[in-house]
Amino acid sequence: MTIKDIEKRLKILLDLCNDTEPTLDEMKDMKGDSSIELDELFTEDMLLARDLYYKVRDEDVHSKRESTDIMRRANTIWKQRNHIKKVGWKEFYSLEGQVMELLRQNYKINAIKLYRQVKIDRGEDVSLREAKDYVDKLQEKIINK
Repeated sequence: MTIKDIEKRLKILLDLCNDTEPTLDEMKDMKGDSSIELDELFTEDMLLARDLYYKVRDEDVHSKRESTDIMRRANTIWKQRNHIKKVGWKEFYSLEGQVMELLRQNYKINAIKLYRQVKIDRGEDVSLREAKDYVDKLQEKIINK
């Protein structure tokens, strides 16, 4: 695969990021309160996708290993943005959405910890076993899709 081929694919990724970048209202909703000020105006993966695209476009790639790393990073963004396109930002940032994203990244223990901590913070008593069972069910849901 040539650098020009990678550039074309990164342009497609950048278009997907533009299409799925949250609105300012969606970003405020993700923070949990529409009246608060935003910490950031752009998502990290949007910024990274732009950096990757410009790096390749400007021919600032110096090795095959570096180009492979760029492709790997682009794939991660691609998967996440396609998932967001499918479920929307609200679902993506819901507790279930966050747990599923951790599972997709193979962070099952972190998913269990997150689920349990959020439930406890909400005043619900959740055992480690209950949290694991919940995460296992979500993992099955991902596998069967």
